[in-house]
Amino acid sequence: MTRIYLAALICAAIFFAYFIGRHVESIKCDGRIADAISQRIIIDTKIIEETNETVFHTGLRDVRRILHEKYTITE
Repeated sequence: MTRIYLAALICAAIFFAYFIGRHVESIKCDGRIADAISQRIIIDTKIIEETNETVFHTGLRDVRRILHEKYTITE
């Protein structure tokens, strides 16, 4: 009788270890995905900051001059 209980206990331990391990790995995977998303957001924010810096430091007269030089009708 004790052998049956011991076998059942071992089977239950293996069963619970499998599901607990699966749950832990799922949590780790979610963490890695969150890290990747946050890194991508940081990169996108840096790109936006660099673009805004370039745009805001270019004055209206400078933009008009560049457009005039590029797109004038030459005879």
